[in-house]
Amino acid sequence: MKVSVTRSDAHYEVAFHRPAFSRIASFSQIVEPIYDAFSAEVQIPPDAIKLENGNTIATAGVTLTLFSGFSLFEARLDGYKARFLDLQSSEAIDQAKRYAKLFESAVCGFLADGIPAYWRLIIPSWLTVDGGMDAAEGLIRGLTWLPESHDPFEIGSTKVSSQVRFDCFNTEDLWTVRVTVDKSAMPDTHLFLEISSEYVHGSPFNTLDKQAEHLSIVWNSVVSKLGLEGD
Repeated sequence: MKVSVTRSDAHYEVAFHRPAFSRIASFSQIVEPIYDAFSAEVQIPPDAIKLENGNTIATAGVTLTLFSGFSLFEARLDGYKARFLDLQSSEAIDQAKRYAKLFESAVCGFLADGIPAYWRLIIPSWLTVDGGMDAAEGLIRGLTWLPESHDPFEIGSTKVSSQVRFDCFNTEDLWTVRVTVDKSAMPDTHLFLEISSEYVHGSPFNTLDKQAEHLSIVWNSVVSKLGLEGD
């Protein structure tokens, strides 16, 4: 089935085992290393960095917004995340990964006692399909099965459960992949495909580069097994 990717986003999230308590009193100082990390690469508008002076772990945070909101970064005492919208090219993807690593380096350098409990990388995509919505619905109907003892996408999972959402696990390498296939709610697109990977502490995929490479392999395998071909 011929498809074309109309839009892809990327979300990266890291949660700590326990909050970086040693930085509670001085958390506002994280603004400077974040600013320094990005100022050499991009012009940072005066209102791009926002400090949330909350009095709890959940409410104290710093956000950096770039490119009219298409890139958003958030740091808190219990972890950090980055979001990139509408990645249209391989160059945009490489840039997003570079910016995520810049942010990660700045945050981890400041919150030195924050030990990751898990990393999560999510790629939602919206596609057009030859045959339109009828073809997309036909594909989705064919996926409502339960391969409890199989690895349908050949991604190295040791256990799989599914309906239109497949949860795939690898207990040795400590990762979980969730594959969601659905009708698209975005205008002028037909199919929604989201691949979400999570790596817990102790996984060999313990850096963004390794996680991105793994997710790329998973993506290509899933797309192939779904019978989707790029135009």
